[in-house]
Amino acid sequence: MNSNESTPALQAEKLRIASIDAFRGFTVLAMVFVLQVAGYSDLPLTREWFGSSPVTTFHHAADAAGNISGIGLTFTDLVAPFFVFIVGIVLPLSKRRRGSEWWKHVGTRTGLLIALGVVYISLILGLSYWWGILQAIGVAYFMGAALMLLPQWWRWAAVFAIAVLHLFMSQTFFWWLHLGNPAAPFFTVANLQGDLLRPLTIHCTPWASISYGVITVIGTLLGESILSRSTRTIVTRSLLIGSAMCVVGYLLHRYDWPVYAMNKETVSTSYALFTSGVASFTFILFYVIIDVAQFKKWAWPFMVFGSNALLGYFLQPIVRNFVYALGFRQYLAGHSGWIGMAYGLGWTALIWSVLLWCNKRNIYWKI
Repeated sequence: MNSNESTPALQAEKLRIASIDAFRGFTVLAMVFVLQVAGYSDLPLTREWFGSSPVTTFHHAADAAGNISGIGLTFTDLVAPFFVFIVGIVLPLSKRRRGSEWWKHVGTRTGLLIALGVVYISLILGLSYWWGILQAIGVAYFMGAALMLLPQWWRWAAVFAIAVLHLFMSQTFFWWLHLGNPAAPFFTVANLQGDLLRPLTIHCTPWASISYGVITVIGTLLGESILSRSTRTIVTRSLLIGSAMCVVGYLLHRYDWPVYAMNKETVSTSYALFTSGVASFTFILFYVIIDVAQFKKWAWPFMVFGSNALLGYFLQPIVRNFVYALGFRQYLAGHSGWIGMAYGLGWTALIWSVLLWCNKRNIYWKI
């Protein structure tokens, strides 16, 4: 046997799980679609979702008219938790692959995610120090990496300790979840008179991002089972995490409604725990079909997004501005109902096609 075959990098490559890329690609594809239809009205599948006011599942629960502070959980509200959960799944694989260089990579990637998040939102909303989903992912990523220094049982203890801390701070200190005057405009370079604190709440407050970190840490506990290369271990761990987190999250959601209810806007503790469970169940569905049953061809469209997720994310404002420059703005806005769904799918297919073109030419953006 060639001694090179036992290097950590090659071992990690052998551990690559196709279902992870498919799950990531599904999540990014869903994100592109729901971002496009966010402004469309009268979309299908409108009902109450986990206590929300009636809203389509293709909008956030917070978008429902008359909703109580964003309470509820729609399919759209699962996108961000799915992504940070996947970040957690791949952390153990990344650590093994990079060896002694891993911590340097963690520090660099955390800083770049936060910086790129500012750039991304500034492309859309104007230059400022925005706190958006990429910055929250950066915090979650660093938390997941740092807590991997702990043994598994201590990590479980850390998950619930951070979850309880977030719950306590959310109920005790107003500034934990809310900053600035919501009636005032955001501070930007173009509007120096805007509220200085509001840019820090475009997604959630920076410190509330630790709740996304809880999801990522739970993902690392599943990701470590992948290192075993045992189907039984992976399936068992996924089902245990899925069952435990869904039960605990839902019971907390119902225990003191609406105080402890699932809420994406505040990244509430019940929301973080319940969506972690849903993410675990979703991953095992992909894993059993793709890696166990070896039924892979159907997932190829997801792989296009999954193998180049960051570029796919950033292509949205770039392609949108290009479409606007060509005079086709009317094709992207002002739609509703099933027609709006069709336009949303058309936009998603456009981004997918551009990304496929990039992938075929080895144009990847990874940090």
